[in-house]
Amino acid sequence: MLMKLLSFMDREKFANEVISLREIGAVGREIINMGIPVFALNMPKGRPSACALVNLLNYLHSNRPMILQTWLYHADFLGLILGKTARIKNICWNIRCSYMDMDKYSIISGWIIRVCSLLSPFPKVVLTNSHEAKKYHMQLGYRARRWKIIPNGFDLKKFRPNELARPGLISELNLEKHIFENELNTAQLKEAKKDIILIGFIARDDPMKDHSTFIKAGYLLLNERIDVHFVCAGKGIDFGNVPLVTQIPEKFRHHFHLLGERDNMQDITAGLDIASCVSLGEGFSNTVGEAMACAVPCVVTDVGDSARIVGNTGRVVPPKNPEALANAWKELIDSGQEGRRNLGLLARKRVENYFEISKVGKQYEDLYTSLLETV
Repeated sequence: MLMKLLSFMDREKFANEVISLREIGAVGREIINMGIPVFALNMPKGRPSACALVNLLNYLHSNRPMILQTWLYHADFLGLILGKTARIKNICWNIRCSYMDMDKYSIISGWIIRVCSLLSPFPKVVLTNSHEAKKYHMQLGYRARRWKIIPNGFDLKKFRPNELARPGLISELNLEKHIFENELNTAQLKEAKKDIILIGFIARDDPMKDHSTFIKAGYLLLNERIDVHFVCAGKGIDFGNVPLVTQIPEKFRHHFHLLGERDNMQDITAGLDIASCVSLGEGFSNTVGEAMACAVPCVVTDVGDSARIVGNTGRVVPPKNPEALANAWKELIDSGQEGRRNLGLLARKRVENYFEISKVGKQYEDLYTSLLETV
């Protein structure tokens, strides 16, 4: 979302620079390719580095940004402390989730969230990407002097319906070999491909994404029909992830395709019949909005603003409920290609109306302008 925002902001009015607490990474390299500087502190995961903190403080002193927009809890905490030390007047926090099960995270992360709740009156603005995120953090004790909700935005030129994406994905996954091993002529194979159902879940390896529920729902559905294949992509989601792979029953493993981190998510997403988000806590799921922009109907868990985002264009199920998830998939499968196509077109229209990236970027620009006007 940060990368998308930077690509659509007015560069005649706003000069952006990005600081990464850790390495530059794939997204950082894309931002650099856009002509925007990225400064990496290269902190080890889970361990603050005194040298990195000194470098960050020196950077803030030297560059004196008019606005310091921090992104996620660790950056919010460090940005406020060091930003205030560097006498930066406008510090704006950005919260991106609506629930955190702290049993699944480190003690340091839990401590930082508690400290942030105490420090929350000090930033000029606490920005969230969902109504539920604001509600949840107020329950945690956040007392912002000013709240601002700006949803995630989507590039409708990049994420769009693509009739070549589905056959391309079927070919990449080599599903002809997996499913149709008997001899078929070209016409028969073409018809058989139409019967394949591709259900996707695009998310990194993270406890809150709840891949376990996705896998359980997958083999529940596979017990009833064998024409379904599950496509998962994201950092750490590959067959080298032994704890993840061992959750998939061996007899069904050829129905699960773990693609890892990819740079062509728009092609993978547009190739799906159904997209999923089974997270335990999301503010505003980027992958749901991207799927909707590609005219792919979604099944989402009722967390964050997911139900509000999807509206009547998909299905909403309780979190951690594989039976409900499998049943929702079956409903969309049973609706047929035409039914899914109609829902997908409604979904794209919804993104056009409410979540198109230039409209969302304008909201950020208006917020930043308002901060400068109060200086």
